[in-house]
Amino acid sequence: MLNKFIPIIIAAVSLIAWEAVIAVPQRFWGSLVAFVIIFFFGFLQLHGFRIASKTFWLLAAPPFFAALSAGVLSLFLTLPWLSHLLIAAAAIFVYLYLSHVYLFLFAITRYRPLSLERFSSYGSVASFTSVAIAAYGFINFLNTQIWCAVLAVAAVTFLLSYQFFWVNKIDEQHTLFAGLLAATLIVEFFWAISFFPVTHFISGLSLGIIYYVIVNLTLLHFLDTLEKRLITVYLAIGGSCVLLILLSARWL
Repeated sequence: MLNKFIPIIIAAVSLIAWEAVIAVPQRFWGSLVAFVIIFFFGFLQLHGFRIASKTFWLLAAPPFFAALSAGVLSLFLTLPWLSHLLIAAAAIFVYLYLSHVYLFLFAITRYRPLSLERFSSYGSVASFTSVAIAAYGFINFLNTQIWCAVLAVAAVTFLLSYQFFWVNKIDEQHTLFAGLLAATLIVEFFWAISFFPVTHFISGLSLGIIYYVIVNLTLLHFLDTLEKRLITVYLAIGGSCVLLILLSARWL
C-alpha cells in the first residue's frame, strides 16, 4: 500500500525542499540533504530494496537529476515566477515518472507500453539541459574551474545517455559505447561553447539541443532506422534552434 503513495511523497518533498530554497537561499544544503535522503529511501522502497541492481540506479536517474538540476538552476534565476514554474514542472515530472515505475512494477495491467521509455527520453534531455545551464552558471557566477564543470557534465552525460539507450533496449555493448561517445562529444562542445560571450542560459540551451540531436541520431542508428532524410531533419532542426537562440541572445 505504501508504494502507491511514494510517487506523490517524493514529488511533494522535491517541491517543498526547493521552494524553501527560493524563500531562503541559505537553506540550500539542508534542502538538498533532505531531498536526497527522501528520494533515495523512497525509490529504494518502491524498487523492493534491491540496491545492488543496475535497474534501480538507471530507473532512478531521470527523476533524480530532473529534480536536483531544477533546484540548483533556481539559484541562478532572477525572476521568482520562473523559479516557481521550473520547480513545479520538475515535481510534476517526478510524480508522473515514478507513477509509471509503480505501474510497471506493481500494476502491469494498467501500464501503457513504452510510456516509461518516452518519459525517460524526455526527462533525459530536460535534465541534461538543466545540468548544462547550472554548470555554466557555476562558471560565470561562482568562478568554478572549467575542468571541474567538464568532469561533472561528462559524468552526467554518460549516466543519462547510458540510461537513455538502456531503457530503449539497446544491447549492453552498444549502450556503453554510445554513452562514452556522447560524453566525449558533449565535453568538446561544452568546452567550445564556454568561450562564447553569452549567458549561461544560452550556453546551456544550445548544449541541450546538441545533446538531443546526438542521442536521437545514435538511437536511430542502433534501431537501423537512420536514413539520410532523418539526419538532414535532425541537423536542420537542431542547427536552426541553436542559431535562433544565439541570434536572440542579446534580448535574453
